[in-house]
Amino acid sequence: MLCTTIKFRLKSLLRGFDNYVDGHIDTALTITSELKKMLSSPVADIITAIIPSDIDNVIRQQIISALGKAVEALTIVETCKQYTDVNEKLKCFVAQLQQREPQLQDAILQKLASLLAGQLDGQRLKQSLYDLFTQAKYAVSK
Repeated sequence: MLCTTIKFRLKSLLRGFDNYVDGHIDTALTITSELKKMLSSPVADIITAIIPSDIDNVIRQQIISALGKAVEALTIVETCKQYTDVNEKLKCFVAQLQQREPQLQDAILQKLASLLAGQLDGQRLKQSLYDLFTQAKYAVSK
């Protein structure tokens, strides 16, 4: 009963959130879900594998740029900062993530999703709001 009430309140909160940001959060969660799949079966070209194929080229370039910035912002990937190519940086990120416990992997991927959402939205809001709404959207999807 309590979980149902919380889920209802989260859905209601999300409805009141900016639809534009909401779309960025959906995109970010899709990308991080694909990254999570890479943890068990890595691929050669991560960017092609994680970015939905039906995305416009301009948005695709924004996502690639946002991924580079977001991955660098996470402290677990200090060793990955040496790479300039985003695909190589993501391979390093996945390798580092594989060394973590599953719960920590999920937490890092959620943070990556909120960083991506903020980057895709042009950082119009405080990062804590992107964190909050990404977490809420993730929780509602479970």
